[in-house]
Amino acid sequence: MHTINAHINPKKNLRVLSKREVSQICDVSSNTYELFRRCAFAVLNCGSNSDDYLSSIEQFNEFKIRVNQEDRGITLDLIGAPSHAFVDGEIIKGIREHLFSVLRDILYTEDSVIQSQRFDLNDSEDITNAAFHILRNAHILKPEYLPKLVVCWGGHSIPRNEYEYTKEVGYRLGLRAINICTGCGPGAMKGPMKGATIGHAKQRTYHKHYIGLTEPGIIAAEPPNAIV
Repeated sequence: MHTINAHINPKKNLRVLSKREVSQICDVSSNTYELFRRCAFAVLNCGSNSDDYLSSIEQFNEFKIRVNQEDRGITLDLIGAPSHAFVDGEIIKGIREHLFSVLRDILYTEDSVIQSQRFDLNDSEDITNAAFHILRNAHILKPEYLPKLVVCWGGHSIPRNEYEYTKEVGYRLGLRAINICTGCGPGAMKGPMKGATIGHAKQRTYHKHYIGLTEPGIIAAEPPNAIV
C-alpha cells in the first residue's frame, strides 16, 4: 500500500498548546504520543471496512506524526500516512477534522480528567461527569439548539439485510430532520448515518450533525466511517 508525507493545517484555528502539552505529544517515548499515533493512524483509515487495522500496521511501521506549535496555532506533520486518505495530494477534509479532534480530546482527557484527579474513574457518577466535561470541551453540547439527536447503536459486523435495515431507520429519521449519534464505525454504526444523509438531503436540512462516539481501544479496531 502506498504512503505519503504531508504537512497538515487545521481548517479552523485551534487553541495554542502549552509547552507541557507540546512536550507530552512530541515525546515519542511517552504514552500520550503512542496513543495519539495509534488513534491518528486509525483515523487515516477512515471508511475502511477492516475489523483490525493492527493487522496491516506492518505496512505502516514507519508511520510517525509530529505536532508543531506555530504562531497562529498547531500543525501536524504526517510521515508514512496511507495515501487513500488523500485526493490529489490533499488530505480529505473530514479526515483532517478527525485528526485534530483526536488531538484535542486526548490532550484534554490527559490533563483535565486523568492528571487532574478531579474524577474518581472507578465511580459511576464521576465517570458520567468526566464524559460530560469531555463532550462539553468538544462543543457537542449546544443549549441554543433544540435537542433532536437519536442514538443508533449496534455491531460493526452484521449481515447485509440488517445493514440495509439500519439505513432505512436512518433514512426515516433524516426525513424528520433528526441528527444521528452512533459508535462511528462500520455496520450498524454506519447504516443510520448513510440513510440519514439521504433523508436530510430530501428535506434540504442544512444544519445536520453525525456524531460518532468512540474510545482509543475501539477506534483501533473500528476506524470512523466516512460520514462522521
